[in-house]
Amino acid sequence: MSSDGLFHIGPDQKLVAMTVTPYEAEDILQQLLETHPDLLAGGQMTPEAPRRWALVKREQGVPDRDDAGSRWSVDHLFVDQDAVPTLVEVKRSTDTRIRREVVGQMLDYAANGVRYWPVEGLRAAFEATQFGLGGDPTEALAALTENRGITLEEFFASVGDNLRSGRIRMVFVADVIPDELMRITEFLNEQMSPAEVFAVEVKRYRAVGHEGTVIVPSVYGRTAAASTKGTPRRRVDRETGLAASAPATLRAIELLDQLADHLGLLVDHTASGSHLKTPGSSSLATVYLAQWDSLDVPLQPLRERGWVDAAEAAYAAMSASTTKRLTLTTPSMPTEDAVANWDRLQIELVNIANLYLSHE
Repeated sequence: MSSDGLFHIGPDQKLVAMTVTPYEAEDILQQLLETHPDLLAGGQMTPEAPRRWALVKREQGVPDRDDAGSRWSVDHLFVDQDAVPTLVEVKRSTDTRIRREVVGQMLDYAANGVRYWPVEGLRAAFEATQFGLGGDPTEALAALTENRGITLEEFFASVGDNLRSGRIRMVFVADVIPDELMRITEFLNEQMSPAEVFAVEVKRYRAVGHEGTVIVPSVYGRTAAASTKGTPRRRVDRETGLAASAPATLRAIELLDQLADHLGLLVDHTASGSHLKTPGSSSLATVYLAQWDSLDVPLQPLRERGWVDAAEAAYAAMSASTTKRLTLTTPSMPTEDAVANWDRLQIELVNIANLYLSHE
């Protein structure tokens, strides 16, 4: 054990040196983050707007294609108050993978998570996790967002929007961050946008012969170049996305707008796409801009409400309209196929909309 010049003065006014104490196991550090996400030190990452987090799931599975189960799992998946997914990978300094291999792992998780994580599945994981921690998901969200009146459905729609636009945060956590990882983190955080990359060193201190523990997190990756870009650079511009989108995607957005006008629905136009919703904020469909150029329809919420026939009919219509293999929970098809088969798809979207509207 070694001292970093950290001391404690007790009631007897004696100065006691606190010494660095390694974690006995990686799981201890993981458990600390699960119950105390503030150890990620969000105030050091973005002092102008300190981050707060709530846990979606520990060991969150990551698939590598639409029709697959989980190929990997990230140690922790958090969301911050702006619905930005935060992927956290934890390693002890004694693990040689903390040098370089962990970077490749994280990039695998991020590249596939932004494409294949179903929003409904993340929301269900968040609810199960919060109940498991002894809390209530709605209350946890209210605390995270400082009671802004955002519903779970609205919040996780924003999570999905951020995923599709690549607005995520990757965080490496260890008791000691090696120089190699520090330099890689700083380089990636300067070069990547809208994604962010940080390393957090979480040192544990104890005093020999005394009770109590002191934990000191330090954030690396916030270089001068990255800091001057500021928080606004993290958002993708919608106009840029529209300009880069396929013609079929622009037409699909027009068709969503027309359907919304006909049924009294809403279309929320965001940086990464256009979201068709009911007045009660039930999500019906989303057209995502470039780089995805897709129409996604969340079907799992239908099944969970007992509307299995409607979900199966919509899935059959989408499957018959594209050669792409579709996932059962949130099938995603190219907008070119969606526009070419709009008459068929529109019937199913109207049926789904009417189900939601009749129960709002």
